[in-house]
Amino acid sequence: MPVLRKLLEPNAQQYAASKGIKLSRFLGDGNDGAVWESSRDTAVKALERSASYEREREAYLRLANQGITDIAGFAVPLLIDTDDTLKIVEMAIVFPPCVLDFAKSYVDHPPEFSPEVIAEWEERTAELFGDDWPVVETILAWLRTYGIHYFDARPGNIRFRNNE
Repeated sequence: MPVLRKLLEPNAQQYAASKGIKLSRFLGDGNDGAVWESSRDTAVKALERSASYEREREAYLRLANQGITDIAGFAVPLLIDTDDTLKIVEMAIVFPPCVLDFAKSYVDHPPEFSPEVIAEWEERTAELFGDDWPVVETILAWLRTYGIHYFDARPGNIRFRNNE
């Protein structure tokens, strides 16, 4: 079992029990958290660090408060619930094309990265997406109009097709 999954599963289980739901299938993990499908067909994401949780929660709250479930034809998960103590974000499950994982986003202010770091990030990200980069740029620009500065653009988080 991956380390992060093992570390965060008790929080996810405690959250599920508090909501009267069960965790079913493990959906995956990354640098910030681990995600399970729930018995009410939602995704329950447990985050390791408070800062990552707060960024993810704030981004999803912003999107939910604006009624945003789609950006440039890409589905965005609808926020269902959060738990500040357990660092849990519960959201609707979406399918590609979609935008996921806001733990590295900054709401209302960009991160304090130098222009050189931003340019290097954009160059690496453009290479990752290749011909799809203009669409990703559009998504990032739309997110910025909602005050969300998204810095985890990669094929696992901005999914164009079901096979990614």
